Amino acid sequence: MGAYRLLFSVSVEHTYFSDNICKALKFIPSGPSATVLNKTGLLLKSSESGISVFYEEDKINILRLHAEDDLSLVFKVFSKDPNFFRYTVPVARSDSSLLFFDNQQITLDAAGKQMLHDDVNVTEKAFIDMNAGQLGGVLDPKDYLVKPAFVLQIAITADEQGLCSEKPDAVSRKYYIRFATNQTYWKYYILGDLSKKNLYITDLDNEIQFEAMGNTLLPGHREAVALQSKIAIGMQEKHNQRFQLRESGSMGDKVLIKRMPTACVSNINGEMINGRMEAVSEIYIN
Repeated sequence: MGAYRLLFSVSVEHTYFSDNICKALKFIPSGPSATVLNKTGLLLKSSESGISVFYEEDKINILRLHAEDDLSLVFKVFSKDPNFFRYTVPVARSDSSLLFFDNQQITLDAAGKQMLHDDVNVTEKAFIDMNAGQLGGVLDPKDYLVKPAFVLQIAITADEQGLCSEKPDAVSRKYYIRFATNQTYWKYYILGDLSKKNLYITDLDNEIQFEAMGNTLLPGHREAVALQSKIAIGMQEKHNQRFQLRESGSMGDKVLIKRMPTACVSNINGEMINGRMEAVSEIYIN
């Protein structure tokens, strides 16, 4: 058995996570691609950030023969996190839309990374219809019930600049996909005795301002005061915001809650704000 060398790798980044590594993804080769992996002796390895595919150095000629006949590897990529598309943009406009990435058109970012999409982050331009020709033979019937987060296709060519050539260095064999995090307005509902006080929220970092939205009646005939951020806030795996709930009084202001709880991805609703439907994170304080 010869030494293995990197054929290509794909790393998925996400600004939601503190280390920018998109976690909980599972790469599954399509049926034909699993056959190709076996025929060519390629070695597939998963990592926390994506996948790497290696070839056996003394069998490169076998791989080149296959590459002369439109060789490509296709992966269906699923997220094991059910909230993935709650904190991820873009969001599909229809149930038949699916994100699709390939290495036919590469975009270099400011650091020289090879991005598998047109812009710095993934945009709606990466969506295709699930019945599009690029996905022929890729999706199984069950994939229409539980959709992959995205589909990845890597073409392996035998030309001078192709992945089977000796010319591409390690950097040119590395591909990246980068997702941006969703943004939501944070709305705090203050209930109980606190709701009867003259309240406001302050940001110790002086970045986010909140405005009073007035009294509201929640389900169960519960009265609450609503305070909402004036701008949308990027969702994070671990929020660093330092919001305080304070009471304004004639004898000076008083801190009621030193550190307000932060937004959770599981509690997001849509509301009209300034004439547009926006995502709102609801946070309840008793």
